Amino acid sequence: MQAQSNKTTASPWMTTEQAAAYLSVSGGTMRNWRSRGEGPRYHLLGGRLVRYEVEDLDAYMREGAA
Repeated sequence: MQAQSNKTTASPWMTTEQAAAYLSVSGGTMRNWRSRGEGPRYHLLGGRLVRYEVEDLDAYMREGAA
């Protein structure tokens, strides 16, 4: 009998707190950037739910904008 692999795929979408930890800043910094139209690209779902995509966070870091 072959053992089944129990793979879980990590989501490329992060909450504000997860994205902040990824960038080594605070959640408050992320919220301030959003309110000023700065920082990495983010997505609003349902008008309230904020999510960041890993690729956008990486692009932001590569641009040296932090």
